[in-house]
Amino acid sequence: MTDNLPPSQPPQPPRPQAPWPGAMPPPPPPVQMAHSGSPAPQYRLTRTKSSFWKVAGILMLVGVVGFNLLIFAGMFGAVGGGADRHAISEQTRESGSTDKIAVIAVEGVILESEGSLFSPSQNPVELVRDGLNHARGDANVKAVILEVNSPGGGITASDLIHHEIVEFRKETKIPVVVYMKDLAASGGYYIAAPCDVIVANRTTLTGSIGVIMQGFNLHGTLTEILKGRDATIKAGENKDMGNMFSDPDSEETRASRKLLQQLVDEMHAQFKQVVKEGRGTHLKPDWEKHCDGRILSAKQALELGFVDKIGYFDTAVAEAKRLSGATDPTIVEYGRLGGLAALFGARANTKGASAEEAVADAVAKRMEERLKLYPGKPMALWIP
Repeated sequence: MTDNLPPSQPPQPPRPQAPWPGAMPPPPPPVQMAHSGSPAPQYRLTRTKSSFWKVAGILMLVGVVGFNLLIFAGMFGAVGGGADRHAISEQTRESGSTDKIAVIAVEGVILESEGSLFSPSQNPVELVRDGLNHARGDANVKAVILEVNSPGGGITASDLIHHEIVEFRKETKIPVVVYMKDLAASGGYYIAAPCDVIVANRTTLTGSIGVIMQGFNLHGTLTEILKGRDATIKAGENKDMGNMFSDPDSEETRASRKLLQQLVDEMHAQFKQVVKEGRGTHLKPDWEKHCDGRILSAKQALELGFVDKIGYFDTAVAEAKRLSGATDPTIVEYGRLGGLAALFGARANTKGASAEEAVADAVAKRMEERLKLYPGKPMALWIP
C-alpha cells in the first residue's frame, strides 16, 4: 500500500500576502555577518538626477550674477571715466611697412550724440576729431582716408567736422582722401568738400546740397476735430516761429515763415560757399545750378566736378599713396572702445556681424535717426 504513494515534495515557502490596511510593515531581514564577524556591506543604487540639476542651477546663478557684474562694470567704466573717452584704437586692415594710412569711418546721421551701453554708435564729431588728433601725433601716418556713409545730419555737427578737416590739412600737410560708400549726401558731402581727393563708388548717391527745416501744422485738426485752441503765451512777436498750432493763413504765421526762410537761405549760401572753397577749379561752370537739394549719381557728380574719381576703396588707397608718397603702407582703421565692447576687447564699430544682427542694428539706427529729427531744427540731411 505504501509503495503507491507519490514521492514527497520539498516544502514551499509561503507566498507573501498584501498587508491589511493599517497593518505594520514586516521587520527587515536579519543582517548577514561576514566571516570576520562584521556586518556585510550593503549596496544600493543612488540617484544622480537631482544632484545634476542642483549643479546646473548653481552654474546658472553664477552666470547671471557674473553677467550683471559685467553690466555694472561697463556702466561705471563708461559713466565714471574708467576708460579714456577720447582714446583711439587701431585695427589693421592691410599690413605693410611702418608707414600708415589711417581710415576714419563716418557712418549714420551726423549728430553730436553718444551711443548707449548696448548701442555701439559713436559721436561722429568726436570720433573724427580724436582720430585726426591721433593721426597728428603719429609720425608714421602719411595719409588719412575718410570713409563716408551718411545721409548728412545737423548743420553745426557737419560744420564742426569740416572745420577739423580744414585745420588738420593746414597744420600737418597730410593729405585727406574721401571714399564715398552707399550715401554721402547733404552733410555727408559737406564734410567731404574740403578734402584733397573725393572717390565715389559707382553706386554712390551724393549731392543734396541744401538745407531743410521740417515741420507740420495741426491747426485745422485741433480746431475742427478736437475742438482745441492754441493757448501759447509769448513775449516777443515771433517767439513761436514754426508753432504747429498756429493758423498757417494768418499774417503773423506768414511773417514768421518768411523769417525762417531767410535763415535757411543763409545756411544754404554757407553750404555752397563750403563747396566752392573746397572744390575750387574742379567745379564745372554750371555747378551751382545743381545745388538745389537734388540727389546726384556718382556719374553726374563726376561730370559736375563734385567728385574726382569713381572707384572702390582700393582706388582711395591708391590716391592716398600717390599724394603721400607711401609705397607699401599699413592700412589701419581708427575706432573706439566703449561700454561692454571694451570689456570684451571688441571695437565699437566691429564689422562682420551676422545677417540678423546687421538687420537689427540697421532698424535700430533708423528708429534712432527718426526720433532725433524733431521739427523746427535746420538740417543738412536727405531722407527719402
